[in-house]
Amino acid sequence: MSDSESTEILKIKIGIWEKVIDVQMHFNDLCLRIRSFAISILGVLLGSAAIAYRFAGYVEVFSYKVPTATIFIAISMISWSAFYLMDRFWYHELLKGAVHHAQKIEDSLKSVLSEINLSHSIREQSHESLNMNAAKKLHIFYITILLVQVAAFFVLASDMVKVAS
Repeated sequence: MSDSESTEILKIKIGIWEKVIDVQMHFNDLCLRIRSFAISILGVLLGSAAIAYRFAGYVEVFSYKVPTATIFIAISMISWSAFYLMDRFWYHELLKGAVHHAQKIEDSLKSVLSEINLSHSIREQSHESLNMNAAKKLHIFYITILLVQVAAFFVLASDMVKVAS
């Protein structure tokens, strides 16, 4: 293979690597947008729960008078869990796939261009932060907020009253 052919192949490989990095950025952006939207929805539902707690009183459900706010808290827990499932098992997996593919390309280019190492560097830094991988951090983010919701739900649910038959 001539030097010009090698140079052309190298340019093509770098172009492919650049596109894969763009895909990584796209999936990362989608993950952050999902979290941002989830937090916005959570804020609306928790705000609605607070207003319902103050002004809406109770609703009858299966022979119980239940604080209306518990319904909003329950909806917030379901919504939050749905966002978690979509984020963790859909978009996070797509992002991981893009990262792994970029790492393969970087490994193939290592002998020629040792500077192309972005995906490896980001992954290393991510794992060093809090000494855990991104998936564990994602679990902590969603589970911590879900635990607060569950606690609020049970505090409010303790105010249920059995309706006389």
